[in-house]
Order: sequence, then C-alpha cells, then structure tokens
Amino acid sequence: MAKVLRGNKGEAKKFLIAISTAIFMLGGLLIVPSAHAAGVTGTVEFWSWNGGGNYQTVDEDAVARFEAANPGAKVKLTYIAWADYITKVKASFAAGNPPDIMQLPWAGEFRDIVDAGQLLPMDNYLKTGFPAFSKSGTEAVTLKGKKWAMPLDLNTLQIAYNVDVFKKLGLNPPRSTADLLQIGKKLKSKKLYGLSVGLKDQWVGGDLWFAQVAYTDKTGTALAAADAGTIPWTAPALVKAGDNVAAMVKSGLFAPGANSMASFTEALDLFTAGKAGMYYPIGNFASDFVDTSVNGKFKWSMFPFPGGGADVQRATGGIARMFAMPKDGGNAAAAVEFLKYFTNAEGSKQLLKYAFIPAWDVTIPAGISPFFQSFLKWQPTARSRVIYTSSVYTALLNAMQPMLDGDSSGMDVSKALMKARP
Repeated sequence: MAKVLRGNKGEAKKFLIAISTAIFMLGGLLIVPSAHAAGVTGTVEFWSWNGGGNYQTVDEDAVARFEAANPGAKVKLTYIAWADYITKVKASFAAGNPPDIMQLPWAGEFRDIVDAGQLLPMDNYLKTGFPAFSKSGTEAVTLKGKKWAMPLDLNTLQIAYNVDVFKKLGLNPPRSTADLLQIGKKLKSKKLYGLSVGLKDQWVGGDLWFAQVAYTDKTGTALAAADAGTIPWTAPALVKAGDNVAAMVKSGLFAPGANSMASFTEALDLFTAGKAGMYYPIGNFASDFVDTSVNGKFKWSMFPFPGGGADVQRATGGIARMFAMPKDGGNAAAAVEFLKYFTNAEGSKQLLKYAFIPAWDVTIPAGISPFFQSFLKWQPTARSRVIYTSSVYTALLNAMQPMLDGDSSGMDVSKALMKARP
C-alpha cells in the first residue's frame, strides 16, 4: 500500500502528475533474464519522490507482481515531497533506520551519500537476474569504480518547436548556433518570442549550460574531469559553453522574464499558446503533456539543441530515476529481488507503456509515438548533464540566473564554479 507524504515534488517534479498515458504496442520486447530468487520474505521499505503520476503506477505494478510471486513478502511504498526528501533521507541515516531501497538524485547529493559510506555497493547484486545496463546508465551510478545504484530509466532533453510557424516563415530546424540565433530574430520580427525557458526552478539554467558543453567539449571528458578536480572549471571548453549562452541572451533569443517563469507552467504556456516558436527543455517525461496542452492547435516536433554547424547533433541526457540500497536497510535479499521486477520483461513493458526509456536494451515495436522515437534516436549520443559535487552544481544554477539577465559571461560562471569547489 502506498503512503504519500505531503503531495508531490518540487515545481519540475510536480509536472509528472499531469503526464498523459501513452500506450504503445508492446509485441516483440526483448526478454530480460529473470533469475528470480525463490521465497524471499519480510517487508521491503521503498522510498521515492515520484508519487502521484505514472512512475507510481509503474512502482505499484512491480509490487503486485513481486508480492504475487513471493507470498511471504510485502513492499511498503512511501512517497515524500521532493522539497523534504533529502532531509528525510539524511535523518533516516542518522537514526540508523533507512529504507531498504531509496530513489536518489543523480547529482551532488548522490556523491555526498556515497562519500558518507551510507550505501551498499551493488556490483555483485546486479550481476545476476538484471539486464546489461547501458553505458550512460552505468556511468551515472558509478563512483570510485563501484556501482552504487540501479539505473531504471534515462532521459534526453531537446527543443520543442512549432512546425506550422517554421513552415510559414520558411525556417528549418537549426544545425548550428548561428542558425538558432537567426531563427530567433526571424520569430521576433513576426512579433513572436524565440525560445521560451523558465529558470525560476533553476535547473533549466544548468541545462542550458550543459547543452553547450556537449559541443564545446570535443572530447566528452571535460565535465567529469573538472568535477574530479583534474582540470579547472575555467578550462576553455567550459568557459566557451557559458559564452555561448551569453551570446544567445545578447541576441534576444530567449523570451523575456525567464528568471521569473517556472519551466513547466509559465514558460511552457508561452509555447503551447503559440506565442513562442520554441521551448526548452522537453524530455520523454513531458512530451505527452505538451501534446495534450497544444491540443491540435498546431503541429509541433523536436530537435536537439544545436552546436557548431560541423558538429554531430546531440542531446543532453542521463539518469531519470535510480534506486540505491542503504547499508543499514533491514532486508537486502528481498530488496534485490524486488528490484528485478522493474527490469524483467514485464517491467520493461510497463516502462515503455508510459514512455519511459529503459536503461537497458529493449526491442522497440513499430507504431510508437514519434516523440518517443525521437528521444530514443538521440539517446545513444547524448552527453552528460551531471555535476556530482553539490556545491559546484548549486553554484552553476545560481550563476546562470544573472546570465539570463545579461549580466555575466562564461568566465563569470566558471569562476563561480571554481570558487564553489571543495
């Protein structure tokens, strides 16, 4: 039975409640080895902040199948509002009574909890009865050479655009930053906003920067190296990422008032009302809701945030949801067994049913949503959007807000990250 504490998550997380159900044809799904242990017993305590939406439906389905196969076992689902989640997690560690399974965020809090020695390494657990997880999923849960969580699903972030407006104005999806800026100017000349973003909930500012790092860092290693302290945050590739965003601000690309708009309400409303030609960011967690909000008023589609014209196009992405096992949890054997019900064949079907991208290979059937196809298309080349050092990630979010007001440069952002380094 699910217990919900104080509603849903923060602004961005609340949005999941509104996601419409997307039903997909599920024939031909790749079968994942089951290797279920027999006869686990006792209660499994499970914590998450994804209550009230399709994720909770996925959780409850896994519980039903697990309990049916293990009559002596029960799962207690507890959903905690995101605003309170990390505080309650830390309190459970301090009291020595954490749950058996807890969802963890993929950024700084994850590293902090690993460094505090509060989690069980999961390498041995994941060897049997689980699928081969994707490279990006595995990298996201690996610190200090060990896997500290099970990746469940992935996301890719793209720009949504009004196809009808683009067609009317003779515009094509951009392949370069220069193309994007020209599109913004053309839209503005027609009294439309260019790219609508909302930084009131801050994380979107970070993702604007990550989207540029995906191109300015040709090696794909600078972000992790700076986070590990082996190169400075003032490395040219990272400074250039901030300068790219500053150039977009200077050109008038963004709809005004970005810092006062929440991403999934006011900023999105500008796009769905047809007032902005583009909107960022959109992920698989949002496409059905956006489509419902547009409600046939215009045709829309997506493209990855562009970089230099010669660059391969790529989205940014990473873990959407991952589960860890605290070392002081009381029922590790049953917890591991329960996690298998998320990743087996039926669990994979449930994720696809609700447009979540499994963190392992599955056979995708014909007839799926074109939006989901787009997310899947760009997933293999998606670059990371993760800074594990909490103080540095917070500094990035704070530093991007004055940039959207036109008051800072790429070097200002990088210096803020250097100052925040422990």
